[in-house]
Amino acid sequence: MPWCLAALLLWAALAAPAAARQIDFVNLGVPEHRAARVQSQIEPAFAHVQARTGLADDREVFVTIVQSGRRFAEIAAADGVSMDSESVLGYAVPSRRRVVLNFAAMDERGLEPLGVLRHEIAHLVLGGLAAPRPLWFEEGVANWVENMAFNALVEGAQVPLVAADFAGLDDLSAGLRDQRAPEAYPESRRVIELIVQTWGRPALTKLLAELEGGTGFEAAFAAATGDNLARLEQLWLQDRADRASGRLVLWLGANWGWLIFAGAGGLLLAAVVIKRRRGRRQVDQWEEQEKLFPSDPAWSYTEPDEGFSTDEDGEPAARR
Repeated sequence: MPWCLAALLLWAALAAPAAARQIDFVNLGVPEHRAARVQSQIEPAFAHVQARTGLADDREVFVTIVQSGRRFAEIAAADGVSMDSESVLGYAVPSRRRVVLNFAAMDERGLEPLGVLRHEIAHLVLGGLAAPRPLWFEEGVANWVENMAFNALVEGAQVPLVAADFAGLDDLSAGLRDQRAPEAYPESRRVIELIVQTWGRPALTKLLAELEGGTGFEAAFAAATGDNLARLEQLWLQDRADRASGRLVLWLGANWGWLIFAGAGGLLLAAVVIKRRRGRRQVDQWEEQEKLFPSDPAWSYTEPDEGFSTDEDGEPAARR
């Protein structure tokens, strides 16, 4: 009947907005074209997180983007974030469904905002898990979910030549909150990659599902992989030792640009110094010659006498 069709269309029109996620978006100083791009990527970022983890999330979200590092620090302090806030790329407060992004820090480090958005939304989704999990796992999954090759390349170039020391997975969690953080963050992602490589991506998805159901982390890991955390720790430490042998090559590859620039500058400076030293030696030689063989010695000319005759113009001319 026509009235049934009309009712169905009306229900569909009303149901679609009701099913859409509520997004509260605040822009504090970010250029409009950049803000619009981030805003348009919020829902796709949730879809990306779900595709990578299997965790669904359709709840409201409050996203604030900030251009000023100082303003970001003020907001972070108000939210209880105690880290060095001006250098933090962003943070999530799962209990308040809140994400705040620091564009000043992203611009300073040359990072793509979409990757940071995915990272923080991953924290938001993981914050809904019923069971607690270690920090290395939380950050590792968020880094793995981010999946931005450009950001990984930029941050990989910041890894120091001398490796940080991590005694194990618990120490890796500690490193995420101290001076070892620049290396601890990519290492946490590497641990998640090892889980996927060793036991398969379905194992990671099952592990997250177990955590969502409230299973303790060690039990959830055993249920998902059929193995224990000691095995994972052993695999990671061995992998880290294997990678250490090629660390110099990786560091040179990541930093070749400024190394070439610095080398060229050093060669130019050396060339200038060598040239100046050669010039100084030449001047010293000339001065020494001047002392021994003056350029205008008294004996190089004489007044007309019997040793000379004059030419037709009266100028002295040497007698032949």
